[in-house]
Amino acid sequence: MSNPGTNKVDFHVRDDGIAIVTLDHYPVNTLTNAVQLGIEDSCERISKDKSIKGVVVCGAGTRALCAGADIQDLNKKHERYPKKAFMESFEQLQVPVVAAMQGFSLGGGFELCLGCHYRVIASNGFLGLPEVNIGLLPGGQGTQRLPRLIGAQPAMDLMLSGAHVSAKKALGWKVVDKVVNPNDLLDASIALAKEMSVKNPTNAGRRISELPGPKVDQTLLDRTTSLMNTKRRGESAPQKIIQCVGAACTMPFKQGCAEEQRLFKQLVGSREANALQHIFFAERAAGKIAGLKAKPKPIKKVGIVGAGLMGGGIGMCFANTGIAVVFIDQQQKFLDKGLSVVKGHYARSVKRGSKTQAAVDAALALMSGSVDYSSLSDVDLVIEAVFEDMKVKKEIFAKLDKVCKPGCILASNTSYLSIDKIASATSRPGDVIGMHFFSPANVMKLLENVRGAKSSDTTIATAMAVATKIGKVAVLAGNCHGFIANRMFGQYLGEANEMLQEGSDLVTIDSVAEEFGLPVGPFRLSDLTGLTVGFERRKRLGLVFPDKNIKDWLVENGRLGMKTSKGFFDYTPERKRIENKEVNNQIMKIRANCGITQRKIDNQEIFERLLFPIINEGFKILEEGFADKPSDIDVALCLGYNWPRVTGGPMWYADTMDGGLEKLLAALTRMSNLFPDKKHFKPSNLLVECVQSNMPLAKFWAKNGQRFKVSGKSKL
Repeated sequence: MSNPGTNKVDFHVRDDGIAIVTLDHYPVNTLTNAVQLGIEDSCERISKDKSIKGVVVCGAGTRALCAGADIQDLNKKHERYPKKAFMESFEQLQVPVVAAMQGFSLGGGFELCLGCHYRVIASNGFLGLPEVNIGLLPGGQGTQRLPRLIGAQPAMDLMLSGAHVSAKKALGWKVVDKVVNPNDLLDASIALAKEMSVKNPTNAGRRISELPGPKVDQTLLDRTTSLMNTKRRGESAPQKIIQCVGAACTMPFKQGCAEEQRLFKQLVGSREANALQHIFFAERAAGKIAGLKAKPKPIKKVGIVGAGLMGGGIGMCFANTGIAVVFIDQQQKFLDKGLSVVKGHYARSVKRGSKTQAAVDAALALMSGSVDYSSLSDVDLVIEAVFEDMKVKKEIFAKLDKVCKPGCILASNTSYLSIDKIASATSRPGDVIGMHFFSPANVMKLLENVRGAKSSDTTIATAMAVATKIGKVAVLAGNCHGFIANRMFGQYLGEANEMLQEGSDLVTIDSVAEEFGLPVGPFRLSDLTGLTVGFERRKRLGLVFPDKNIKDWLVENGRLGMKTSKGFFDYTPERKRIENKEVNNQIMKIRANCGITQRKIDNQEIFERLLFPIINEGFKILEEGFADKPSDIDVALCLGYNWPRVTGGPMWYADTMDGGLEKLLAALTRMSNLFPDKKHFKPSNLLVECVQSNMPLAKFWAKNGQRFKVSGKSKL
């Protein structure tokens, strides 16, 4: 079993002549330089020992054979390096080598397996080449071996998605030779090594490097390139992976490997790779809260108040992981409708093949509904998911305070409202916390856990653990209006509307945002989310002016967004946007009604007015103590608003963009002078301090961040 601190390869030879090579680097046997040297030393011993009939390669523990390269170890200097690639060390042995694939075999770990002559995988195992997700390509001959083994198309699918492939699918692709019970993995691998030592002692036909490159139509490569330009816009790694696959199809193996290395070196240390690696590690660091030592409570049953779209999606998250869910709503018809929508989601999942019917049936069996709050008397956690009305939420929490057992955690899914005010309706504010899911809750990965002034450490620890349990990435936020993600994007749509009135146009503004890497611009985003909610809010306040506000005019003319196939734009059934002449004419009329003289706004101004206030707000959130660290903000924006991961998130981008923080400060200062009434352009004091200290935010925060932390106590 692997233990903390281990960094080696164990080697021993059984009495039957089978050598066992065990990678042992806690916790997931990554390929450090020391482990690679251990592999090389083991292979040299095997090649000299004529009594060895076969080899089994495995990993210590049960979590992984090998989870790939150790990224941090890659940048270290070592006294000694391997003479050859580790997968070649195994492949060139003259006895059968079997990879025993338990848990995960990822990246370089999977490439190691491709260097073995045979592969046996546990039925609960997964494999994959996820390097594209950190801005790299598989640099251990994976781009040359995998296409030769399974063909160009499936190889590209696996490498360009970065996804984990199940044992069953791997067997179907003939990536592995056998799928066995996890408890039988080592024995089955030993048996195969012994069998092949008799049937095929020279490993004829089992060295992938000797297989011919697959045939491929250039149109497939071109089509895949075009798809990646859309799907992974701004990323270089996907294009270089496609080039490598092209090399595997047209070049001898060694020449293809040289091309792989040439392209790999272009990516290592690039701005893109550094940014993607930053966000990769930031997601894993988000759940680690400094000073939080409390143990989480076990959560076996959850209550959801509100069976609407959000409540139903939240319920699915829990039921999917085996946690019982009871929905509460005012009337039975609302419960019936909510459960019907949930069943529809599950039915579509089965149709797509992303879930089995058995898994869906098991999840639905864990769901129940009631109109009686007393049904929540035995739940461990209850999440309120009703509309944003403080009075309603306080009434609900007062009821929960009465019916829920002592120690039950009371959470609100509010997007903006004060957790402290909600908690004041109860006699146990220490048990109250915000758990802000993003819509659709069963899809979006982000969960903002919002601590109030009196939220206990146990409550916070439990909310963070719950996120991990249900497959979310949790960021801990302080109790301010909009928390992190919504607060930061608060001025985004407003600035877009103002620039539209000042003289720009819908397509140009959207295009600037989309060229930066956001999936949709502000006006397509408005159409996507729908225009009615904001309209109804303005209507209640008596602030509807269709002759001066384009959004009000759109709603009053039945242009409600994508759900009606028309909003700011018209939409085809494929959701392709088309400009509408009547909308553009109305924008001109509104300018005249408001007495605005149209002016030309260049793309740089659009870019800065859309995006720099978002970054500035991130600095203010840190300055006010409502986020634990800059990287948490990067995670919240990348997962909550699809900020382009290739930039590393807004705070990382501010540090690393051309001109850095000095450029950001200069632009905000200029805009603040031009628009003195707009507080979102006023530079954050933290930003000013970073520039004055001549430090990027990451370095400044590491040195000084502690003095900005206020333990989640709202200053509002």
